[in-house]
Amino acid sequence: MHLLAQPLVLSHFQALALFAFFTSAVFAVISHRTWRERAKEFLWTFLLFVVVGVGLGWVMYLFSR
Repeated sequence: MHLLAQPLVLSHFQALALFAFFTSAVFAVISHRTWRERAKEFLWTFLLFVVVGVGLGWVMYLFSR
């Protein structure tokens, strides 16, 4: 089987981190002019996406029991 034909299998956290990375990058590029502001925006939004995503995951886990 060819290497590229294998499906991409991600955990939920990896999928969250990948989504957070690309979304934060787009938000940073379209919302700020300087690279310093973009870097701050990227780090802040990436951190918030991951923290809120993990937090919501725990809340859903607690209410599923």
